[in-house]
Order: sequence, then structure tokens, then C-alpha cells
Amino acid sequence: MQVYLHNKGYRALVNAALLTGIGMSLFNIVFVIYASTLPFNTLAVSLASMAMLVPNLLQILTGHLADRTQRKVRWMMTSRLFQGVLFLLLAWLIQLPPSLITFLLLLAINILSDCLGAYSGGLQLPYVRRLVPAAALDQAMGFQMACQTTIQIIFQGIGAWAIVFMDHQFALFGAINALTFFLAAIVIFLHRPCFIDHTPSSQNHGRIFANTTSAFHLVTAGPFLRQVLFFALMINTLAASTSGLMNIDLLTAANLWFASYGNTVAMTGIATSIGMIAGALFTNDWFSKMGLIQLIGYTSVMMALAALNFLVIGNRWWMMISLFVVGYLIGKINPRLSAYIIREIDEKHLALVSGFISTVVMLGGPIGQLVFLGIANRSLILWSWLLYIVLSMTVAAFAYYTAYKAKRPAERSKVDM
Repeated sequence: MQVYLHNKGYRALVNAALLTGIGMSLFNIVFVIYASTLPFNTLAVSLASMAMLVPNLLQILTGHLADRTQRKVRWMMTSRLFQGVLFLLLAWLIQLPPSLITFLLLLAINILSDCLGAYSGGLQLPYVRRLVPAAALDQAMGFQMACQTTIQIIFQGIGAWAIVFMDHQFALFGAINALTFFLAAIVIFLHRPCFIDHTPSSQNHGRIFANTTSAFHLVTAGPFLRQVLFFALMINTLAASTSGLMNIDLLTAANLWFASYGNTVAMTGIATSIGMIAGALFTNDWFSKMGLIQLIGYTSVMMALAALNFLVIGNRWWMMISLFVVGYLIGKINPRLSAYIIREIDEKHLALVSGFISTVVMLGGPIGQLVFLGIANRSLILWSWLLYIVLSMTVAAFAYYTAYKAKRPAERSKVDM
């Protein structure tokens, strides 16, 4: 919070990102609702849900382009203006009679806009590195993540309520989204002087394949980042499957309900999200002195305990507490990893490396869902939870062992001194 209040340049970047986040959070839920009203709603909802993954898979490309861009401030504004224009076009198209061609055009606009958002996010990384002192990066990234998660929760809820209240005026929501992008561009424009003294030097980069290879070597060259990437991939593999497994198990576990199935599903999501916000905001707690890999170990243990509740304990309050704690710990991992990347990676490869890591970690989601939900649907969910617990505890044990091995040389060097 202190960095946000006293650093004008960083504050401008966060405000622009939050304005963009408001529009996207509003429209993402509205677009799925729009898809559900179409004659081919099953196909439309499936495509709309899958389309959200495409920009994540393309983060290596958008990161590469962001690193190559020379006039970064100009393109931070221009990319948001393009997004605004795209959503004005969407607001017009969405009023046309429903057809598969029209829906695919709307889907393409949504994907292109999300890719532009990832591109503009990559453009601002060098400025975050130059504007925020290295010692304050963890706090700054935690605050930004907490704000973005809060915005997502609040405005997705507002979007789901408002679209019904406004009698499904989808075009109006497209126009509102366009307005948020234009406002984000204006915020960057008004704060241009804040970035003049912090502009990264222009670099002439090579082709994307060569740069991706370079990013791979940067990530895998040092043991710490290589280990963190592996553990982050495993945590995401488990985390992405948790809600799906819970939703299936809760169908028949009425003893875990809070009044109804729907309320319970909503409350579990809220508990995790509030935990993530709290974890990102409270940067000076007991976990602040803990290493990142050790923190991942604690997260894995809590995931196993949350799963054990569904398998054996069957207590709805423990379900909520364990999900809050899992969210709290994940809320600490993501900002720390982002801060480490910004602090340690060469500026000319910053966006590409960040995109590379995000893409690799994100791939764990579909893999975990395929394995755990596949077992749950083809066999008993009991076997999915057992595998989940075994994998969680294996990751935890390996994380503690890795952290212990890294700690021993440091202790030896202190003794030698």
C-alpha cells in the first residue's frame, strides 16, 4: 500500500491495470451468459470457456513482442485504445441476429483483446522494475495481485446480477468495457512524465524461436528458478483440479452443504479468493521470512488436509478454513514469484521469461483436470482424492527436502566464518 500511495508511476500502472480488469471481469461472465442464450448454447459455452485459455497459451508470443517493442509507453496506450475499439465493434456485432459466424467473430475479438492485454502487461514489467525499489517489490506485487483479485470477484458478481437486471443488454456491456480501456489509456497518457526517466534502453532482439530458447536457458540455468518452476507447475496441477473435484463430491455430500449445493459451491470459491487477497496483502506475517520453496511445501500439506476432509473428516467448517488457508498461501506464492522474476531476470528478456513461466505453469491446469476429473468420472471419486493426497504430500516432502538441501551450504558457510 505504501508503494502505491507514494510512487506516482507505479500507481498509474496499477490504476490502468485495474480499470482494464474491471471491464474484463464484467464482460467475461456476461459473454458466457450471452453464449448460454444462443440456439447452439452447449457448443457456444464450451468455446467461450476454452477461449479464455488461448491468451495464456500465447503469452510467450506476446512477451516476445513486448520485449521487442521500443516505444513502450506509446504502445501501452495504443494497445488499450485498440482494445476499446474492438469492444465498440463487439457492441455492434452482438446486436445482430445470432449465428455461428457472428459468435465466432465475437469470440475472436475477445481472444484478440485478451492477447493485447497480455502484451500491455508485458510492456509495463520493465517500468515496474525501474520504478519500484527491489526491497519493496514483494509488497508491490502482493498489493497489485490483491487488488486484481478483489476487482475480479466484485465485478464478476456485479456483471452476473446487472445483465439480468438490465434485461440482457449485451451491447451496453461491450460499450462499458470499451470505456474502461479508453480510461486506462488516458491514465497512462496523463502520467507519461513519470516514465520518461525510467524508459528501458531499446534492444534489437532476434526471432521468437531464438528468444524462446534463450528464455528456456535463463529459466533452467539457475537451480532455484528451475526448482520453483517445477513446484509451481505441480501446485497449479493440483489447484486447478480442486474446485472440480469438490463440485463433484458436493453433489452427494449434503452434510457439507451450507443450505444448498449452489450456496456451498459459491462459498468455497469465496473462501479461497478471500484467502488469496489476504495472503497477498499481509506481507509481514509469519510466512514472510520463509523461503518460496518451503512456502510451496506448506501449501501442498494444506491441500492434502483439505482433500482429507472430503475423504474422511466430512466437516464443512474445516472445508472452509482449509480452503481459506490454501488461498492465503497461494496469495503469497504468486506475488513473490513475480517479484523474483522482475528483480533477477535481464530486462531485455523480462516479458518473454514471465510469459514462458506463466505458460508452463498454466499447462498444469488442463493436465490435472484431465487426470483427476477423468478418474472421478470413470471410477469412484475416492480414487481421485487418494491420488490427490498422495501427490500433494509427495510434492510437500520433495519441497521440504529441496529447501533443506539449499539451507545446509548456507549454514556451513556461517560456521566456516
